[in-house]
Amino acid sequence: MDSVAHPVSPLAAAPPAHRIAPVIEPDMQYCFSRAGSPRAVRSAPPITRYPSRIAAPAASWRWVPCWGITLGLLLACTTAFPQPQPSAPARTRKAAYIPPPEPVKTTILVGAHNCPLWVADEPKVWDQVVQHPERTPALGFYDQANPEVADWETKWAVEHGINFFVYCWYRAGKADTVETKYSSAIEALLKSRFANQFKFTIMWENQPRGGAWGISGVSGERDLLETLAPFWITNYFRQPSYLKVDNKPLLFVYDAHKLAADLGGVTNVPRAFEQMRAACRPAGFAGLYLLSEYRGLDPKELQFRKEMGFDYTFAYVWPIYKPEQAVAMQLDYIRKTRDLNILPEIVTVSQGWTGWRNEGPLYRLPPAEFEGLLREAKAILATMPQQDLSSRMLLLDNWNEWSEGHYLAPHRQYGFGYLDAIRKVFSDAPAEHKDMIPEDIGFGPYDSAYQARQKQ
Repeated sequence: MDSVAHPVSPLAAAPPAHRIAPVIEPDMQYCFSRAGSPRAVRSAPPITRYPSRIAAPAASWRWVPCWGITLGLLLACTTAFPQPQPSAPARTRKAAYIPPPEPVKTTILVGAHNCPLWVADEPKVWDQVVQHPERTPALGFYDQANPEVADWETKWAVEHGINFFVYCWYRAGKADTVETKYSSAIEALLKSRFANQFKFTIMWENQPRGGAWGISGVSGERDLLETLAPFWITNYFRQPSYLKVDNKPLLFVYDAHKLAADLGGVTNVPRAFEQMRAACRPAGFAGLYLLSEYRGLDPKELQFRKEMGFDYTFAYVWPIYKPEQAVAMQLDYIRKTRDLNILPEIVTVSQGWTGWRNEGPLYRLPPAEFEGLLREAKAILATMPQQDLSSRMLLLDNWNEWSEGHYLAPHRQYGFGYLDAIRKVFSDAPAEHKDMIPEDIGFGPYDSAYQARQKQ
């Protein structure tokens, strides 16, 4: 268990319309449990039970002389009257399908980074969640390739003011061809019933990986312009669900230095970027927005990205080294990046972070503090130039990086707490609303692939 304090869940004071009753476990974590339901989240890892913290009242001397009489009366009652038998849990009648989403309108575009590592053949990605059961998703240890999972995520996102996901996108294999890893989440979204109600974009995870992985970046300009860019345009940008702003697709890039090296130096990048933008126009677009990941305040790094030809910077997560100042430090990064005025930023706000091996600062904001951070960030956006994406878009970190300790999707500890905070800040929709998890309508569990792997 990590060292973060877990205050009382705001779900405890949630309006009746939410219908989620938090169950306080002996380790002070919270589970999904419906009123009248004996079940917690399906496929949740086992939680160690501890002796009750409520001490039994001390025995009174007045009861000692008559314990035999009391016991005799109790035995007589148990034989004289039929005892009620425990009834089997009532089964929820399965609905025809997930109810259609009821999107809420937002004042700006709100996106969330999406970590698509939850594949059936790699069950070890859940190991950290087994150690930290408070992180258990409402979907259980799911397989992201299931379009039904994508529909649940779409429903939860749009009903709480999230308009799009930024999926991490991984290339693997050889140059001059495109092989991908972990793309099943995007494929599931495109096959899902609610795909037309949600948007997505990609963040190219081009950092070096080596070994059997193969190429993650590009072998040169030709590979970028003749192999990778056409693949993106054909398979993603042209999708109705792909996010376009000002009729321009958005492409997020993780490692600017690796890209410059792959293209033979920073001076070669602007030419390649202009050719990528030009290639988008015959496909019906007005160009292409290119955004570079950067989580610091070094003016040289920002100037480096400007010279490459990036339009904006963004952060995947902020480096917080003082967990008790997680809100203040994030706001400081955001304001100082704005005030440097070198390259515009798309503001990112983080709920927490631990790292995959608990190597991080181990911080997690409760929903109430996260809501305060969102309000501060929204106020900063209002100071950005109105014509820029900086004033029209905000990124949330992270929808579902469960094992790295940052996540917003419904889960065991805070339920819909983070999503409700987003809805409150960026939407005028009523605070009271009805949230739903799969077992409400007889759906799930979605962990059959995980369970099968565990038995092998």
